[in-house]
Amino acid sequence: MTDRLSNTANQYIGAAKQTIGQTLGYPDIAADGARQKSEAETAQKAADAKAEAERLKHTAENNTNSVVGGAKQAIGQTLGLSGLAAEGAAQKSSADTQQNIEDARTQARGTEHELEAKIKQMVGDLTNDHSTKVDGATTETQGTLERKV
Repeated sequence: MTDRLSNTANQYIGAAKQTIGQTLGYPDIAADGARQKSEAETAQKAADAKAEAERLKHTAENNTNSVVGGAKQAIGQTLGLSGLAAEGAAQKSSADTQQNIEDARTQARGTEHELEAKIKQMVGDLTNDHSTKVDGATTETQGTLERKV
């Protein structure tokens, strides 16, 4: 969450520098602000993409292990192989627990997105910046969907 808040803060600090520089006629400050804002946005998009790729990878691994574990358990029970059945049950249980943890992480990211959305919407209201308000609404929708995992 620290990186997300840091990136969000840098986006708004950069935007403020850009606006102040443009308003007061300081092109160097405006350019520095635009750069800071852009870098923070890029860093956040990269972090979000990495987190999503990890989530998908873990979900695929957990689903595979759950199915394989369930199959081992069923085969073991059918053939009277208690060791195989126990191994399968443990593998399935572990995979299901790991998926519950992954779901909780996704829900936590949803809460982060909802907090970020509120900040964007407040900044958009304060600065009368329609695009920031829209971005906040989009981020809020993303967060709401993530929290419903």
